[in-house]
Amino acid sequence: MVMMVGQWFARYVVHKVMDKMGDKALSLTSDNDNMLVDVRTMLKKVEDSLPRILAVIHATEGKPIKSQVLVNWLRELKDAAYEADDVLDEFEVRELQELQDSSKMAAFVSSAHRFIKNLFVSDDELRRLKNLVGDIDEIFLDIDSKTAEVDKYVAKGKSATRETSSFMREEVIGRDKERDKILDMLLRLDDEPDFGSKGAGSSSYPSLGVLPIVGIGGVGKTALAQLIYNDERVANHFKRKWVYVSDDFKLKRIFKELIYDSPGGVFEDNISSAAMLKKLKDEFKDKRFLIVLDDVWDETGTTWEELSSALTFGAKGSTILLTTQSPKVAEIMGTMNPIHLEPLEEHDFGRLFELCAFGDEELEPDLKAKLQLIGQQILQKLHGLPLAGKALGSLLRTRLDEKFWNAVLESEWWEEDFAVSNILPSLGLGYQHLSTNLKQCFAYASVFPKAYVFQKERLVQMWIAQGFIQSKSQEDIGSQIFDELADRHFFLSKQDGGYMMHDLIRELAVCVSLDECCVVNDDEPVEIPPTVRHLTFTAAKLDAVREVHKFRKVRTLIFFHEYNPREFYDVLEDILENIKSLRVLDLSYVRMELKRLPDAICELSHLRYLDISHTKIRQLPKSFPRLCHLQVLNVKGCFSLYKHTEGMDRLISLRYFYAEAGTISLINGIGKLTNLQELENFQVARKRGHQIGELKHLRNLRRRLHIRNLENVESKEEAMEAQLKDKHQLNEVSNCWTEDRKTVETWTWLYLKALNHHALVITSYGGLRYPTWLVTNRLINLVSVTLSSCKRLDSLPPLGKLPFLTNLEFKVMPALKLIGVELYENADPVFPSLEFLKLELLEGCEEWSEAHSRQFLPHLRELHICHCKKLRKAPLPYLPTSFLKALNVWNFGDLGCDLSGCLQLLTSIEFLELHDCKHRASVCLSNLSNLNVLWLINCPELRLPGGIRSLPKLRELTIEGCPNLYEPGLQWDQPSDEQNLRSLSYFGTDGCTLYNMRLMFGRIHTLRMLQYCNCKHLASFTVEQEEWLQQLPSLEELQFTRSEELLSLPANLANISSIKKLEISSCPEIKSLPENGLPMLLKELIISQCPSLIERCRKDEGADWLKIAHIPYIQIDDQEIESMTRVSCSGAAADHVCIGAGAEHDDDDNWGNELNCKKVFYVL
Repeated sequence: MVMMVGQWFARYVVHKVMDKMGDKALSLTSDNDNMLVDVRTMLKKVEDSLPRILAVIHATEGKPIKSQVLVNWLRELKDAAYEADDVLDEFEVRELQELQDSSKMAAFVSSAHRFIKNLFVSDDELRRLKNLVGDIDEIFLDIDSKTAEVDKYVAKGKSATRETSSFMREEVIGRDKERDKILDMLLRLDDEPDFGSKGAGSSSYPSLGVLPIVGIGGVGKTALAQLIYNDERVANHFKRKWVYVSDDFKLKRIFKELIYDSPGGVFEDNISSAAMLKKLKDEFKDKRFLIVLDDVWDETGTTWEELSSALTFGAKGSTILLTTQSPKVAEIMGTMNPIHLEPLEEHDFGRLFELCAFGDEELEPDLKAKLQLIGQQILQKLHGLPLAGKALGSLLRTRLDEKFWNAVLESEWWEEDFAVSNILPSLGLGYQHLSTNLKQCFAYASVFPKAYVFQKERLVQMWIAQGFIQSKSQEDIGSQIFDELADRHFFLSKQDGGYMMHDLIRELAVCVSLDECCVVNDDEPVEIPPTVRHLTFTAAKLDAVREVHKFRKVRTLIFFHEYNPREFYDVLEDILENIKSLRVLDLSYVRMELKRLPDAICELSHLRYLDISHTKIRQLPKSFPRLCHLQVLNVKGCFSLYKHTEGMDRLISLRYFYAEAGTISLINGIGKLTNLQELENFQVARKRGHQIGELKHLRNLRRRLHIRNLENVESKEEAMEAQLKDKHQLNEVSNCWTEDRKTVETWTWLYLKALNHHALVITSYGGLRYPTWLVTNRLINLVSVTLSSCKRLDSLPPLGKLPFLTNLEFKVMPALKLIGVELYENADPVFPSLEFLKLELLEGCEEWSEAHSRQFLPHLRELHICHCKKLRKAPLPYLPTSFLKALNVWNFGDLGCDLSGCLQLLTSIEFLELHDCKHRASVCLSNLSNLNVLWLINCPELRLPGGIRSLPKLRELTIEGCPNLYEPGLQWDQPSDEQNLRSLSYFGTDGCTLYNMRLMFGRIHTLRMLQYCNCKHLASFTVEQEEWLQQLPSLEELQFTRSEELLSLPANLANISSIKKLEISSCPEIKSLPENGLPMLLKELIISQCPSLIERCRKDEGADWLKIAHIPYIQIDDQEIESMTRVSCSGAAADHVCIGAGAEHDDDDNWGNELNCKKVFYVL
């Protein structure tokens, strides 16, 4: 069992003790007041005990402690610390309740003696504190012996650390690309090595190349380094040395291993650092060497500076290859761009797994086929991590039978001893090198279910609510913690801005937080540990939820399933009446018809985070303002919340209030919430408590502020009361007037003149001319400007000189006819820093003027022109040819030569979209050698005279509604077997290009996904089209969607053996599957909104069922269908149930228990 103990709470308790019971306060205590003397003595005892306790906690952080006695003692220690936190937190409530009454605040602050009296007045509270001190005393009695026991575990953990060498023990699979790249850099004998964009000159040691290999534990960094080290060409050209570094990055040890061939060589222990460095310099001087430093963790860089200074005298091309899990190490030590090692591709991972699982074993073909099918399902859990594949493959090799393999499939592999011994230590190295704060924050993430998409801000707020972050700038520290975890690969960024955890990393988080965090679901029944602090429910049944009230220590409660609102209300009320330590409550994911919250929520004095967004709640309980610790309240999407409880301005700890604009406007006197960090909308009204002066004391506002209804500001003096100039953390201010407002008094700009923010948004401005303050130099620091829905504005302000402006958007301005030179004024260059420009819904705009010989948009990276139907002239040929990466032109006028001319020049462009081009246009793409993504949609008159076969980096291609791209007689009017589209992996089409596939594309060996969508004129596939499909050797996913005219699938679909996933949706005219069936290796089949086809695919009864029964995963109209390849066996009273041809296991009562097997799956 892994005992997870956090250091944070001990430090948290110390912080509260020192803050609330400082020497000054305690000195005011009268010696005659026995109660206060007792309190002072007890608090002093707690304070004196905490440093020693903290040391033990830190030592046991994340260690796999198997002694139940020690585990129990550590749990008692943790319980005592949590109790201390709760006690002090409840005392602090009294202080906050005093602060809620501003008339008492001055007297309260001035009297520390009164503070103490107010805190300790009840016998119950005094008894609770005495019990707490007694518990700590009892724990402290055993601390010497327990510390010695902990030390043994720590020492044992260090001695068990793996050590690597240059010797290769097995074949390295799937790293050919990385191997070739590194060898190419190392073996350039006649030239300097390729130092990448960091450049040799950026290093202090330009004659020494340092190439980092970075990746999570177990991804194969050491194996790749061994592969390089043992390459014959490397051996012939380099003097080689291998040093396993790990935590012990000490100069003397590394020096010893570099100078002497073996650790047992003669070595002078008293040698000085200077003598070592000189000897090292002499040893490698003028020699071309390769040194591998494996598993480096030292992020200080101090030892590295000394070591590298002695290694800069080698021959040209000398290189250090280092492996590390830490991006910070790579940044400090590297002189070349690092090699980021990702998990193996599915094909390579399968090869590695089978090699480890089967080796050279001769098995019966039927048995091997069954084991391979089970193995494929097991592989899905391991997500390409080589170490996990090797370890689990080796385990399975010990028993090559279905029972054992199915049992492993159904178990949580990371709970097995082999995982603790072979996999988690490697992953855990990264965890062990985290600071204590980072460990606790990382472990907390296990309370979220698998595949959960994290939002950085949301998770940081929960960390703060739990007290993991103790700092005045909590959000900034929390953001830094998250970024560091992401840099270390504990969180992986997604393209949409969210983050995910690799499943193996999540299992590590689960492993180190088993006693505290628990996710309850229907698929994998779990027993909630009595020590649980953080609970999440994804289970559909309320039965498990009904038991929550028994776990009174719970601090986090999150629900991910929609329940019957009436039944759930009763259960929730019972929970809130019994769990008083709750700090985080999240109901946002259930999106149920819950219309009110139980009144018991108002008694949760510790509650800091409440998310009820997207529920049907109509009103908050009357006593809701009693939640004086509440920091985050999210009622976004609660459109039924038509009024607030009186006194919402008393939530004085509130830092974030997420709500619709109308809901926020209901708060009377929002200016009293001085801790607010963000206010998305503020509606100015003329009644008291809603005027613009409410913003005056909200000095902590950060990021963005949207001020609406500015016409309700009645005077210059009132406008200045907002004091926006004092809100230094605001980056964006958006200003909105009532849309039908025709004039705006000149004084309304005065408060805006004081702005010193980075982003400015003006919406629904009703003037004919732009505001005069936009011409001033006061806006020189602007980074982003947006003018939107200014429907009467017919000219643009002179923004071309703004030196830091990177983002500019003009949207919904129908009166604007000309984007003229007044926008540029006399700037040269024009918009010197602009990177993003968007022109959208400028329906009256006919011309966009050029800049007349001046340097124009020299750093522009993205240009979007959308719904500018009359635009016929634009300076597209003058765009920067070396910077522009993305061009999106959508529903535009006849740009003629401007468009085709610019595309000939934009050789750096990576993304190109032409959408709704109704005019005849001929565009040559042959020069776009860097193009990655090409979307051509609804351009009926578009021609491509050069074709697209000359786009070597094109990865994604979508063509819809473009029937005339191919023009006979042009230079590409010949079939081609050349693989010019050697990077294309996705192609989406509506069938408009099907008649010329061979001519347009040639052979595409890299295509992995093909989607037929909105095929309005495609009924069936010709022989030539099917032949082209057969020539796609890498095709893995095939989709047919929203194609109402499609009558049949390709007849020879079964022959495309590479396909693993087939999706057919919204194709109602498809009546059946092909006569020859589907590919035998198909793993996933999804069918939806195809009534006739669905009827034929009904399980056991449909005419086409036998054609799909072999597929492991089948989903029909959102319902998962159990196929013949995977039969679930479970019994209410039995430990195991066996189903399968010739299965005779009922007499064996032990095998299932030995493997902790809950379900068994057989392949028929």
